[in-house]
Amino acid sequence: MNLLNLPSGFRRFVTSHQRDSQQSGAAVRFVKVTYRCYCTAAVPLLLLGLPLMATAAPTAAINATSASAIGFDNPNFSLPELGSGGGRFIEANQHKVLGEWSLQQLGKSAPLLNDPWSQEQLESLAWQINAQARSQAPLALMVINNASINAFAIPGGVMGIHTGTVIDANSMDEVASVIAHEVAHLSQRHYEHRDEASRKALMMQIGGLLAAIAASAADGDAAAAVMMGSQTAALNAQMAFSRSNEREADRIGMQLMAKAGYDPRAMPRFFATLNQKTQLNMVKNAYLPSFIMTHPLSSERLSEAQSRANSYATVGLHNQSDPLTFDLLKWRLKVLSNQVTEGDLLAAAKQSTGATMALAFWYGKQGRYNEAAAQFSKLKNTAISSTKDKMAFDVLLAISQGQVAGMQGNWQRTESLITPYYNLYPERRDTKMLLADAWLQLGKYNEVISLMKPLVQSREYDVEALFRMQRAYELLATSNQQSNTTLSQISAVNALRYRAKGELWQGEYNDALVSLQQAKTLVQSFSKASGSSSGFNSRPLLASIDSEVAQVKTAKEVRP
Repeated sequence: MNLLNLPSGFRRFVTSHQRDSQQSGAAVRFVKVTYRCYCTAAVPLLLLGLPLMATAAPTAAINATSASAIGFDNPNFSLPELGSGGGRFIEANQHKVLGEWSLQQLGKSAPLLNDPWSQEQLESLAWQINAQARSQAPLALMVINNASINAFAIPGGVMGIHTGTVIDANSMDEVASVIAHEVAHLSQRHYEHRDEASRKALMMQIGGLLAAIAASAADGDAAAAVMMGSQTAALNAQMAFSRSNEREADRIGMQLMAKAGYDPRAMPRFFATLNQKTQLNMVKNAYLPSFIMTHPLSSERLSEAQSRANSYATVGLHNQSDPLTFDLLKWRLKVLSNQVTEGDLLAAAKQSTGATMALAFWYGKQGRYNEAAAQFSKLKNTAISSTKDKMAFDVLLAISQGQVAGMQGNWQRTESLITPYYNLYPERRDTKMLLADAWLQLGKYNEVISLMKPLVQSREYDVEALFRMQRAYELLATSNQQSNTTLSQISAVNALRYRAKGELWQGEYNDALVSLQQAKTLVQSFSKASGSSSGFNSRPLLASIDSEVAQVKTAKEVRP
């Protein structure tokens, strides 16, 4: 078969799999199936408000030119059914590529909220619900700084939630209902079972959504107008989920909630909130909530959801899931997304522990450190009965105090506040991130590298962890310039490599390639200058850089 006729990114992918194959016939069959998917699979996506979907693998015959280009004997060759082993294998690879591409595009354009504690809480919820329906863990959860109500789940494992979803909810159970609904769409494969006309229309929608993301940073009205244009085109092509899809997602979602320990009755309660917002927007001639645009909320659906919820046991107000954690999360997101005033916080703090914590942090951000300290003092004797709520409270109190101490330049205090919780909960990402910030300020660069390396190995898309790795190597390079030239040069190279990794996951492919070329040039010049007497072997490092260059080039060529 002639690999020269294949696209370069796919050619590298095929070649690597051919090497792994013991039988050439199996390799050819693999290439035929994979190239068919690579060339023709339409990939609808949701970004910032509408569902990102992967289509079912097409079964129509490929054209004779494509067939002959890769050595087909029969130009009417078609893919295996999705239920077959081969179909699942191809689908998994398609979804992985889609998930990674989506992360890179979201990293480039979406207004992400990078708060490790908030992300820890939402990841725990999303992972718990996903585990009830799917054996594959999600790839990532993205928290979008957007006041609208929305959540999404992309084949490939990327999940997302808007800050507005949490802020407009009244309990953690209601937040769980939105995520459970999206997971149900995934588990029931609603994203894939659409006709070709619908998939083409949704591809039109993607362009509008990407433009809306870019426009939202400068002009919210312009972004809304762009999004409405793409939504209108999509709705005209009947892109919204069907009523049967919605009913099934509601039914399965409630089951997932119950299995995960959340109150299924929260789903119709949150639907009522959505319905109220919809009615208000219609009166104001405003845009509909983005969740409604793709998840039609009819009166029949509301009634059926309520009737189904009544079949579950009633949960009392005092038995809601993680009430303190929700209170802390809601008010923290309000402060971080600038959706609250000092007056709002002072009024709510009289009855809300979450508002008191948020007020203390808000005072710190304003440089009013004595007032922040006074609010923190009020929180120290808070009585908490739930073990889960107590862990969330204790960690957030330490993080908030540590962040305010850092604002004052007292990073030793930050370190002393966070270290006990890092030792107690070594699996938590939020404590690691703040501890790394403190160590960067305290000159403990090797400790930062040791702390962050496992994170970037398990979450290679983690731009915040990658940045801390980059910064640690930069500071290590400058601190060793006089005492150890070799260590200084290697640190500089690694700083460039981690900068490139961060640029990759932010969709800045050309910048990543420039960073890697700079790293390669630095290795080559240092190796040449030091000579063989230094004992420095540049080949492993150059091989790693070449591999990273190939990864960036492959990502750059992806065109869903």
